[in-house]
Amino acid sequence: METKATVKKASKAAVICYGLGDLASQFIWTFVGSYLTIFYTDVVGFAPAVVSAIMLIARVWDAVNDPMMGSIAENTRSKFGRFRPYIAFGCPFLAVFSVLTFVNWGKGTGGIILSAVIYIIAGMLYTLVNIPYSSLAAVMSEDADQRNLIGTSRSIGMNLGMIIVNSCSAGMALHFSGSNAEVATGHGYMMTAIVYSIIAIPLFLIVFATSKEVIGTGREQQKISPKQTVKNIVTNRYLMVIFVVATLQMVAFMGRIAITTYYVIYCLGAFTLIALIMTIPSIGGIIGSIFVTPLCKKFGKKNVAAITLLGQAIGLFIVYFAPFENMTQILVGHWVYGICNCGFPIFLSMVADSVDFQEQKTGVRTDGSFYAMYGLSTKLGNAIGSAIGILLIASFGYVANQEQTAAAKAGINLTVNLIPAILLVVSAVILFIAWNKKDSEFDQIRKENEEKRLNA
Repeated sequence: METKATVKKASKAAVICYGLGDLASQFIWTFVGSYLTIFYTDVVGFAPAVVSAIMLIARVWDAVNDPMMGSIAENTRSKFGRFRPYIAFGCPFLAVFSVLTFVNWGKGTGGIILSAVIYIIAGMLYTLVNIPYSSLAAVMSEDADQRNLIGTSRSIGMNLGMIIVNSCSAGMALHFSGSNAEVATGHGYMMTAIVYSIIAIPLFLIVFATSKEVIGTGREQQKISPKQTVKNIVTNRYLMVIFVVATLQMVAFMGRIAITTYYVIYCLGAFTLIALIMTIPSIGGIIGSIFVTPLCKKFGKKNVAAITLLGQAIGLFIVYFAPFENMTQILVGHWVYGICNCGFPIFLSMVADSVDFQEQKTGVRTDGSFYAMYGLSTKLGNAIGSAIGILLIASFGYVANQEQTAAAKAGINLTVNLIPAILLVVSAVILFIAWNKKDSEFDQIRKENEEKRLNA
């Protein structure tokens, strides 16, 4: 009979340092996601339809690129493991191209094409780094509770990064824009991106240095054909549930981030309020993350995840129905939204459950491909939310750098708050109905998988 001593676990340092990877990602990708849209429309002068097209084209390519990267990573064999080498190799290039996205190449045809190409390459480099990084969570430990802690570490890193980015970016961009600037200029955005990129690189390298792969390492892990990879993805009920739910959540979350700047500037009336409005949810997310692991132990991952989604929706409903001058109600809504925005580590742990389920069915682990699908949901959410969001506010009469009409302000409010709230409710219902295994059943699956490895 196997004892707990046979369960492979990550070191405490690895668990803590793992969160630095998402901290670094926020410095790069959240800044891009939060400010690139308004940089394109208000600085470069792209029409909203052009911005929407750039976002959608980039994410259509991601639909091919992300699973491809997942397959490449899980079939990699090196002395550093399957996933870690890509983090070290890719992070400097990701940093450079994140800066290049904020270069004004002009609003003509040439500028549009060049901006689109650079943004697509930046997205590919994010895939190169982030999918292997995400995949590490499933192979660093066999212990279910520690996997939740790894996910919590990532969530704390994510929210801490968002706090820093959201609280500092507007001020930094204004600072670099010149002493008389009332809104950020292109130079301000680019210099801010440079600062974040310089910080992000060593954080990624710390993750590379501290994280170890303990599952599916060595020659016993057979390589998987692309055809088998696709089959494993589409036939795994639990991965598909997470993919749908995460995509809807990310449309709400990432789409909201992209349009929130418009809400703050044009509905609330002050560029400087961006820091406050965008920081509160991140602080709330850190507070909420503290309670994730004990709540999951008591009530189960599915139930806690569904409740967090509903809680976020309630917070956004509060904000949506608040008059623009009622800052108290707006801030309360953002606090509720933020505290309940703590479900990301749960979803990461549930992806790991789907990987274990796949290993039980087929005898092989497809960590890279499965986390690639989760990463794809993030990017799809970003693209759909940003692309549709910018088109929606344009349809309500938004005009860049102008006082907005009442209809335009109402449209921005609907896009930023009401639509995301509805999407979060739908995702909670899907998760509650479609995820039909208990945590104890996945624990048993992990035990069976480990026994098979020991006996192989």
